[in-house]
Amino acid sequence: MSIVSLIVMEPGSSWPGHVGNTENVVAAGTDEEGLLPRTEHMVEALLGRHQAVRVAVLACNDATDAASAGRRAEIARVLLHAVASSAFGRLVLCADPDASMRLRHQLLSLAGALIRELEDTTATVALRFGGTGEESHLPASVLTKGRGGERRTIAAGARS
Repeated sequence: MSIVSLIVMEPGSSWPGHVGNTENVVAAGTDEEGLLPRTEHMVEALLGRHQAVRVAVLACNDATDAASAGRRAEIARVLLHAVASSAFGRLVLCADPDASMRLRHQLLSLAGALIRELEDTTATVALRFGGTGEESHLPASVLTKGRGGERRTIAAGARS
């Protein structure tokens, strides 16, 4: 079984930077509506070819309206399912380093909801604002229980 990283880019989002030491598969959306089915198809195709998605990155644009946030959550859940089936899979939600506080709060809330869905898995969820580099200045973190009751931490802004 080969291991891949899946990068999903919302229209208008920035390239998330380096993603692991695996082959990268990119699903870029030209419109917001088509990105969810394209992502679902990509995940089904990868899993159908017995490829493990170890890292999935959702590169978010700056939209914060309800429709965009809803689509973003649906795509994130598809990606979460893909990485949860891989040992120690990781979903990364990322946005620009100058993302609005509203977007940062939405992503933190989404990450908190997603991490609650990780019961009985070894997967993790992280947030990153900007490309690779130094730590973000967001101090918050969310803790939840994982398999066997151990605690998982999600850093609110793992990198900037």
